[in-house]
Amino acid sequence: MRRTPVQQRSRERVERILDACAELLDEVGSDALTVTAVARRAGVPTGTVYQFFDGRIGLLRHLALRHLDILIDRLRARAAGEAELSWPRAGEIVIEETVQMRKVIPGFTVVDFGEARPGGEKYLPEGTTEAGGDILAERLYRFAVEEAGLPPLADPYRVTSLAIQTTAVGIDLAFRDSREGDAAMVEQTRRLLGAYFADAARRSRAEPPEPEDPALPDQDGGR
Repeated sequence: MRRTPVQQRSRERVERILDACAELLDEVGSDALTVTAVARRAGVPTGTVYQFFDGRIGLLRHLALRHLDILIDRLRARAAGEAELSWPRAGEIVIEETVQMRKVIPGFTVVDFGEARPGGEKYLPEGTTEAGGDILAERLYRFAVEEAGLPPLADPYRVTSLAIQTTAVGIDLAFRDSREGDAAMVEQTRRLLGAYFADAARRSRAEPPEPEDPALPDQDGGR
């Protein structure tokens, strides 16, 4: 963000701007989205949007980060209700929550965690690990191990990044023609991800992962 809101009134204004952005994405799509339209829907001057966000792409990036925060919160609630969590089961939960968010969270179908358009810029920032993970891979993996108590994986950010990309393809196919999604395609995606995580967990037990750098910044702040 260009400017971090400090006062409650400013924070509420920022949330109203993001809400307006999400609503318009569902109505017109990302290509037709404009800062002027977002400002009009939010009931604020266009200059106010630019005070906080770096234009249209800045809005989309911050909305993606807000969606990530929502996903982590939903996963936290689901994990708390699991008596015994495994990597395959964790993958199932991620798919279930992602599918549900597609149905009920405004703007999520257009802006989840993929690449921005135009230009192929990523909505989410790059990660901090040398292994090539992005913020989504880092936050999901850290949540799984540090909060949900799953055993560490060998080469975790490559494993998590590939799982994310594979799931994204399956979910996109499932929702290509219907907002409700193709249940059979979702099930195929669930089976694929479950088998992948089962194999990754098995390999990790055979080859224990190297300890992480303790100086690595915590990404739970996300933004």
